[in-house]
Amino acid sequence: MRVFGVSGYSGTGKTTLVEAIIRSLIKSGHSVATVKSSKHEAGPNQGTDTWRHMQAGASMTIFLGPKAESGKFTDRIGSDELVRLSNYEFLIVEGMKSANIPKFWCVGDTELKHDDIPVNTQAIVSWSDKAAIPGLDLPIFIADEIDELVKIVKIRSLDISEIQ
Repeated sequence: MRVFGVSGYSGTGKTTLVEAIIRSLIKSGHSVATVKSSKHEAGPNQGTDTWRHMQAGASMTIFLGPKAESGKFTDRIGSDELVRLSNYEFLIVEGMKSANIPKFWCVGDTELKHDDIPVNTQAIVSWSDKAAIPGLDLPIFIADEIDELVKIVKIRSLDISEIQ
């Protein structure tokens, strides 16, 4: 299984991007599972982010709420979930911005600040026109450039055994 993340602050389009990535990977013949990490408790199924992941085609979705106290990926997901997840080619993680996995940093329409960009960010995803940001050594994509974004997911995702 290969792992890639989508992180960003609330309202920056993370779930919308995850949905598009799921659809594209499935269209290419890949199997996909997702993990949604949130500071909020799980709500009613219909309309939640995890529900949206499933509607986009994820075969399995795990919700990690605020009661999971450890910040380490493998501690927050129990061994039984990891075994079940290993049946899929890709695991797309929404949230967990501090996890050291390759990820996109979603900025929505907000101004990008260098200090906000988390470790292992592969590209910035915006919902408005690309803006040159002095000193930024990362590519910036518009969220609808899904083919280019999925290429990055396929190339830079990590095998789950490489995650520490």
